[in-house]
Amino acid sequence: MKPRMRAVWRGVLALACLATPVAARADEGGTPAGGKGDFEGLTPETAKQLYRMYSEWRHGRTGPVAAPDIFGHGSVLNVGKVVEKVTNFGFNGNPFTTTSSDPSGQWPGQSGVEYLFAQTIAVGGVNPQVSEGDPVSRRRVSSGIEWRPPTLAPEDHIYPAYEGIVNGKRFFNDDGDKNPAEPLDYLQDKVDEDFLDGRDNDGDGAVDEDYGAVGQQMFSLVMRDDTPEAIRFTQAEPHVPVGLEIQERAWAYSLTALENFNVFEYHITNVSGHEVDSLFVGFPIDMDCGPVIVSNYYSDDLDVPQFPSGQFWFKLPDVSDAQEPRLQKIHDPDIRNPAPGKALCTQIGIRVNGYSIADDNSDDGKTPGMPSFLLFDHTIDPLGVNGPPRVGFRAFRSYAGGTTFSQGGPPRIDQQRFEFMSSNENIDPETGFINAPGGDQKGDYAAWSAVGPWLHVQPNASITVTVGYAVQRGTYAQAVQYPADYAALKADSSTDYQSKQTTLFSKYPAVKNAFDAQLAFEGVWEARRAGLPSTDWHGRETGIRGAHGSAPNYELQDCRDRDDFDGRFRPVQSDQYTWFDFDCDYCTGVWSYAVGNPQPADRKYLGGFFHKTWNASAPPPSPVLNSSTGYNFTDNPTRLVAAAGDNRITLAWDNTSQISADPGEIRGVKSIFDFRGYKVYKVAGWTRPVGSPGPAEDEWSLVAEFACFDYRDSLGRRIESNQVRMDGSTPVYPKVWIPQKQESLAVELHRGDLWDRQSGHVLRPDSAIGCVRSAGDPCDVGACEAKCGRSLFSPYLEERPFHYPVGFYRFEDNEVRNGFLYFYSVTAYDSSFDGETEGRKSAVEAEGVTPQAATKAGQAVWVVPNPYKGRQRIADRPSTWDLTPNATDPTGTHIDFMGLPPGRWTIRIYTVAGDLVQEIRSTDAVNQSLRGPVTTPGGVLPGFNRQQDTANDGQASWNLISRNGQDIVSGVYLFVVDSSAGLQRGRFVVIR
Repeated sequence: MKPRMRAVWRGVLALACLATPVAARADEGGTPAGGKGDFEGLTPETAKQLYRMYSEWRHGRTGPVAAPDIFGHGSVLNVGKVVEKVTNFGFNGNPFTTTSSDPSGQWPGQSGVEYLFAQTIAVGGVNPQVSEGDPVSRRRVSSGIEWRPPTLAPEDHIYPAYEGIVNGKRFFNDDGDKNPAEPLDYLQDKVDEDFLDGRDNDGDGAVDEDYGAVGQQMFSLVMRDDTPEAIRFTQAEPHVPVGLEIQERAWAYSLTALENFNVFEYHITNVSGHEVDSLFVGFPIDMDCGPVIVSNYYSDDLDVPQFPSGQFWFKLPDVSDAQEPRLQKIHDPDIRNPAPGKALCTQIGIRVNGYSIADDNSDDGKTPGMPSFLLFDHTIDPLGVNGPPRVGFRAFRSYAGGTTFSQGGPPRIDQQRFEFMSSNENIDPETGFINAPGGDQKGDYAAWSAVGPWLHVQPNASITVTVGYAVQRGTYAQAVQYPADYAALKADSSTDYQSKQTTLFSKYPAVKNAFDAQLAFEGVWEARRAGLPSTDWHGRETGIRGAHGSAPNYELQDCRDRDDFDGRFRPVQSDQYTWFDFDCDYCTGVWSYAVGNPQPADRKYLGGFFHKTWNASAPPPSPVLNSSTGYNFTDNPTRLVAAAGDNRITLAWDNTSQISADPGEIRGVKSIFDFRGYKVYKVAGWTRPVGSPGPAEDEWSLVAEFACFDYRDSLGRRIESNQVRMDGSTPVYPKVWIPQKQESLAVELHRGDLWDRQSGHVLRPDSAIGCVRSAGDPCDVGACEAKCGRSLFSPYLEERPFHYPVGFYRFEDNEVRNGFLYFYSVTAYDSSFDGETEGRKSAVEAEGVTPQAATKAGQAVWVVPNPYKGRQRIADRPSTWDLTPNATDPTGTHIDFMGLPPGRWTIRIYTVAGDLVQEIRSTDAVNQSLRGPVTTPGGVLPGFNRQQDTANDGQASWNLISRNGQDIVSGVYLFVVDSSAGLQRGRFVVIR
């Protein structure tokens, strides 16, 4: 394309983006699709449809409707170092840059360096009810924005959670219900049956009472391809749904070893009402590398398709079976020629499937990472009859912008999508790993990968696919050496394989990161019974049972290569599992005599273990803070504590961190409540660097560290206070050296108090706040401290703490100035065998808080700054609260009216000639572009704050934009404040 034509095209896109939620980028071929010609679903037509739907919702033309989570501040995984946006519109990442300042996939933290444009999911299948003569309707693929929320109802939005949350304990019967169709005692419990989606999925009359939450931060959502909105959507061709529903969970970890990747689990169900044949799942992804501040930062990337795939080994510690059941030390007479104490499994295989993109030169150190797409798991059929026998890619292709499908580019219509996903393109038939060479020309690379097929998916049957998006240190120059280094490792037959594998990991941190992520997926094997079927012999990984009430009608053969049972045939029975070792691997099914001291007759049932994937200990989740986007808005009826005050910020939080059990297993100790305290962090002077959605990691300062007084004596009884003795009738408390005051002072502490050792500051819980009663809670609201008969996982706790709302703890910061933006993060920390673990500090712009001058009855209103001097460089402006402009805030600046009277008011601004420039009302929104609607128990409410946020708020902000949407020019301006107190007049000066 000629430069002039390219400029014209970009001008057209720029005009379109004024009324669309998608930022388009033109590639060298000039074909717009997501701005790059290759990433489907983000064409100008898509943008227009989305904007039209959003506008109708904004203006109330469609009734109550859930806002698409692509506008303003949405759901962002930010507890780890990979900060990534999650939507319920088929995309993860943020290609919607004109409507949201959320990061797409930044690392480390909110650094302003992007590694992702967008990732999505495509699912295709064959409708056997349509004849071969109609290939258009017979083979269909639902991709990208053809996935929509199930309805437009408010409950069909994205739900946040974390592992350890009430009702969300994984692989656990939270609500105590039973399945009457299960006749066997150890299979009666219903476990994790109610997916977190705001609906009663199991028909018991309760909503979200028993679901599985995972990670230190999780988002849960549902999408379908057959909604009216999806069917009306048209890309290159009309959308014909396959008839599928996706339950998606996206999560992240804050642990140091697991903080550099995010996980996405897709549970895909056939809701078409008929069988779907040859189901494939594809993953289009566009990984970009570079600082957002650099134009076209994505145009100098190179793909590395074989990095970081490989087969590795994890050596199990040589300990007892009780400490590491995966060893399965031989002590069974049914295994011939046993060697006493010898383990069946001394190491387990860790298979890493993935591919990467890298910047050509790391942007001279500004782009230190490499992004990778990882495949962790999918439903398998060890026999290979109805599904893949092992986890791996089916097809893969990577391509630069502008490449056509026939030349190896992206599929753009369903016929091409299905053709690609059903191929074996660029997959080694022996290893199952990607064998495609990398490109030799720099460009804007994207990729498609696929898994499957599942040949016959019956109505209401499901398959699950789990993938990851990871970023870790690495360079292109290094990554291209990896295939040779990996081949040398596999060819090495020496006894020090583990040390050489460690050396490889040291050279390639991204490979080690992918290995750690896959190892986290492998999890642990636990001795469980209720509701969770467990293996019945060594190595048997596949449990099969017949339909309820049916007689055994067929037999299957076990592994033929064993010397214990010689591959015998065993019947498949109804209502109970028969386990098989189809993959002939002792290490994929764990069994031990040590479980439950079984009798010989039933030892193969009582000795089985349950495979708990994604097992990780964790710091307590951060508490809910009153600056969060789901809490601190003017119309919030449950808001007890507003953050902004007159030259002060009052932080308030709940006790979520204290009532969340550690979900992982730490050296045999399971699900312990080991909360220790809170840390309060603050950011001041943030200027919103280009591409940054919030403060970076190095901008946070520790304000206070509060330890919780909650101890027990040698008999396990709670210690109610730190009282040391009585002096007559007066209690005496110990004196403690307070560094900030340079003296020893008496510190009085009672159970539940928080205290800062440096300042001596004590925070006491607000005893006047009632607890929050959760679904199924047997206690009355007023009996929060009473025992409720709940069993706990720690023998040292007598009762489970109850949940108290935001405001239970409060901390006031007086070192702030009115009108300036501040960020706060309250993290929780706990004890560990290695010292201490702490949650991650983070915030986005929508969570910033600004102190507001108090109302001033009878005093003249004034303007700050006056005069306003809008110099070109932000650093040169006297109004040091100015921010770098972005899509949601085109000026980045404001002047503030202070000393406003109580009650409602209207400010009118005029030129000296008397022309009305702008009107500002006390009820106007101030951060609507950052905060979308919020779903509360009382319904959907606007999530923004208003100019008059509280009754004592006497400050209003103006962004220097006229009522006609234009920047005002230099000059003298007059203002009139109209309120119940009468009229007040004033003037201010703008110099530009």
